[in-house]
Amino acid sequence: MNVNGEGMHRAISAVGRKFMSTESEWNPKVFLGRAIVAVLPEPVLHRVKKAYYAYLLSHLPDSWQEKDTFVVKHLVTVGDSVIDIGASIGGYTKFLSDIVEASGHVYSFEPNPPIYEYLAHNVRKLRLDNVKLFNSALSDKEGIASIAIPRYRWGSECHYDATLEMKRARPDCRQVDVKVGTLDSFFADRPEKISFLKCDVNYHELACLRGGLQTLSRSKPAILIEILPNPDKEGGPAAAVFELLQEHGYEAHWFDGEVLRKRQRGERSQNYFFLTREHVDRLPSSVLERSREQR
Repeated sequence: MNVNGEGMHRAISAVGRKFMSTESEWNPKVFLGRAIVAVLPEPVLHRVKKAYYAYLLSHLPDSWQEKDTFVVKHLVTVGDSVIDIGASIGGYTKFLSDIVEASGHVYSFEPNPPIYEYLAHNVRKLRLDNVKLFNSALSDKEGIASIAIPRYRWGSECHYDATLEMKRARPDCRQVDVKVGTLDSFFADRPEKISFLKCDVNYHELACLRGGLQTLSRSKPAILIEILPNPDKEGGPAAAVFELLQEHGYEAHWFDGEVLRKRQRGERSQNYFFLTREHVDRLPSSVLERSREQR
C-alpha cells in the first residue's frame, strides 16, 4: 500500500470507529440493536451476544484498539503481573494477556453478573490461560453493594455504564447486588509485584484506589484510569483522585495520539496515565519528546 493509500485507510478506519461509537440514529449498531431487542427473547439474545463478543475480540484489527494502548505497550512487558479493574467483556484483558504472555499474569475484575459471564466465556474461548478472573467490584471496603444499570434509548440495558455511584443513577435504572472487595484484600497474600493497573469503574475511582493503597505503595505500578469529571474542579471527585495519587508519588499524563504529555491545568482527557519518575525514565524518548521539552 502506498503512503496515500495508508493515509486513506487510517482516515476511513478513524471515521468508522467514531461512527460506530456514537448513538446516532444512523449508526447500524443502534438500528440493529433495536431490531434484535424487539424480536429475540432475552435468553436467546444473551447467547447471541456471547457468541458475538467472542468473535469480536478475536477478529477486531489492532488499529481499532484504544489509542492509549500505544503507551501501555511501553509500560508492560513479557512476564509482568498486571490488573484490569472493570474488565467488561475482556478487550483490555486480552490486550494485556497477549503482552505478558504465558509467563505473566493478568488479574481481571468485573462485578456485573451478565458481563462477567461474557468475560469468562471470552477468556475460555480465546484460551487466555494467564488470566485469573474475579466476579467482584473493588472499593474501599468489603461486603455487598448495589450497582445501577441504565438503559439505551432503544430499551435494552447498558451494562457498560453500570456504576456503584448510586447518586448518579436515574430512577429507572435497575439495581443489582454484587460482591465488593478491596484491592489490598485480594493481593495481600500475592508476593508478585504489579507493574500496571488499568481502572475503568464509572465514577468510583477514588474509593477503588483508597482500597488499594498498600498494593500501590508496595508495587508502584503504572496506572491508567478513565476519569470523566473535571480534575481542576476544586473539591470534586476527579481532583481528589489526582491529589491522592500525587501524594503517593505519581504525576498525571495524557496521550494526545502522538506523544505522552505531562498534564497541565486546563487540559482534559478521558483517560489519564499516572506515572512515577521511574516509569517516565523507562519510556523511549520518541514517546516523551514534547513532554520533556515542557519540563
